[in-house]
Amino acid sequence: MDKKQIAITLGVMCILLTSGIIIQINTTKKNTISNNIRTSNNDLRDEVLQWKEKYEKIYAELQSSENRLEEVRQQATQNNNDFTEIEQELKSANSLLGLTELTGEGIVITVADNNNASVKDKNLSDELVHNTDLIEIVNELKNSGAEAIAINGQRVLSTTSIDCVGAVISVNGEKINSPFVISAIGNKELLNGITRPGSYIGIMEEDGVEIKIEKSDEVTIPKYNKVLNAKYMTIKK
Repeated sequence: MDKKQIAITLGVMCILLTSGIIIQINTTKKNTISNNIRTSNNDLRDEVLQWKEKYEKIYAELQSSENRLEEVRQQATQNNNDFTEIEQELKSANSLLGLTELTGEGIVITVADNNNASVKDKNLSDELVHNTDLIEIVNELKNSGAEAIAINGQRVLSTTSIDCVGAVISVNGEKINSPFVISAIGNKELLNGITRPGSYIGIMEEDGVEIKIEKSDEVTIPKYNKVLNAKYMTIKK
């Protein structure tokens, strides 16, 4: 074998060896990145679970404290008319603040995305339920005399936010999905008036949104399940 053939052979071997090293390095990098992502995801999941456990523990303690407080209230109001009146005022205030589960006549509205909608449909957005739709319905219910409202189990207060986070709607910071069940307590006949011709719900239904409305003598509205935190309000002395 002459020097030229030897040089060519060595050159080819160097190219193959270099290619093999590069492939090995890239493979190692990919495995490292994949392991780092997996580790990061695991750490994030563990942190979320820890916060969830803390929240559940604190909420359980809050429920226990409320139960003990209710027992003390009942003992204090026994055979004392003054305390009984104060207790009634306190319960009424808690109801208005959303801190008490309520039951009464009213209506239940179920609105849902049109499952038959197609991406080829030019009006696809109109056939989906948006946070602005829920806000409009809540406002119409309030204008019709609703005394308490909830959306998918989330109590609606004056401080409640109904936001759009990407493609997901959140109420009180909790993500909710279609179908959206809006429960309202009040005069069921007056509340049902939001279905009048030309109403917002009527327009949604014409656009293809699926809507179902039921009048009921017993609608249950859950209490607000978070902590009310007033940062700027103070009681005037």
